[in-house]
Amino acid sequence: MTTTAEPASPPRQWQRASGVELLGLVNGSGLNHSTYLVRRADGQVVQLTELLHHIVAEAAPALPSDELARRVSARFGRELDVEGLTLLAESKLEPLGLLESPGAAPAAPPPSANPLLALSAKATLLSRGAVSRLASLLSPLYAPPVVVLACLALVVLDVRLFWGSDVLGALSAVLVTPTMLFSLYALMIVGALVHEVGHAAACRYGGAKPGVIGMGLYLVFPAFFTDVTDAYRLGRAGKIRTDLGGLYFHVWWVLSAGAAYLLTDSPLLLMLVIMTQLQMAQQLPPTIRLDGYFVLADLAGVPDLFARVGPVLRSLIPGRAADPRVKELRPASRWIVTAWVLIVVPFLAGVVVWLVLSLPIILTEAAGAVMTHASGMALALALGQPIETVLSLLAILLLALPALGSLLILGRLAQSLERGLRKRFFAPPIVRNVPRHAAPPRRFRLVGYRF
Repeated sequence: MTTTAEPASPPRQWQRASGVELLGLVNGSGLNHSTYLVRRADGQVVQLTELLHHIVAEAAPALPSDELARRVSARFGRELDVEGLTLLAESKLEPLGLLESPGAAPAAPPPSANPLLALSAKATLLSRGAVSRLASLLSPLYAPPVVVLACLALVVLDVRLFWGSDVLGALSAVLVTPTMLFSLYALMIVGALVHEVGHAAACRYGGAKPGVIGMGLYLVFPAFFTDVTDAYRLGRAGKIRTDLGGLYFHVWWVLSAGAAYLLTDSPLLLMLVIMTQLQMAQQLPPTIRLDGYFVLADLAGVPDLFARVGPVLRSLIPGRAADPRVKELRPASRWIVTAWVLIVVPFLAGVVVWLVLSLPIILTEAAGAVMTHASGMALALALGQPIETVLSLLAILLLALPALGSLLILGRLAQSLERGLRKRFFAPPIVRNVPRHAAPPRRFRLVGYRF
């Protein structure tokens, strides 16, 4: 009896997913191995090991598995067989939306990271093209002599204002004049946009391409952001320049307001100089995702410090081996991250405890103040006073947002704790062939993963 062998099925083909962009090697990384960046069409940034990066890089045209494995082996310097390639493609790169099979059914939407204290509900204010043109025009301000002169001018201005200005008188004048108070708020918003342009210009000066400028919600608070994800490809100095670019442009904003104040003696402009510098100081502590946080992250060469909190704390338990996510850090980066965790975790824990204890008082006082301003807004509407109406509405928002933000913070922490407990005690163990690590980007960038 003769049996006929079934024809062998053709090897599966793989191609790079549409819109995937190779960003190259991560410079100034705090990891003890090379990592590479790619960006999906949706803007999601993914950090890959060298092997996975070679697979994505070689799959630009659609290639059969055996040919793709041969090309990757030649480029990587070590053999990757078809079985290993298929495993990595199907378990890692295809679910991430980086590889696809021609003619295959559409896959499920790839995952997107949702890091702690990240921006949400983002909307674009300036397109990539407009930001690029503006950044190119202003990037010469980062020439070292110009930076030195601007910083020296700021020192001179502050000394002059400290010795020759009536700050309390200016504050009283602004607080009792609704139009000046509203104008101060509007100028602070303009200054925040100038801050974001500074990040984009610094990114462009270093040789990277800035993305859009937009706004979103930081918990429940409106905030501006700049997409400078491409700064990942810069060295450590270029990244830190990008991190500090917003504060540097705030220096120019302060100098402009200070010069105008010296010419006009306007209390509004004096308060703008003072309030802007207070806002600059608020950016420096590395406790949440503001400029100081990103500076520290780039000094350590670790994209997301918050993702290392758990591994660092577990590694500090006596008698327990260091977590792989800690062992992969270079010695200097490991020291920086550990010191940051030991400082920030108690601080944030204290804030949460204070928030839990104070929340009833905060909500009660906020509700009473909101009712008072609501009555004032109704009276202003009845009397036909538009400025007073707007100011009352603004006061209501400024009172309500912190209270809602406090509730949201506690709610998100409770959800995170609940998910962690469920995963720890009730979820079945998951075996992964390649470690998965979250690596959200910097400066309110689009969020990413590392594999």
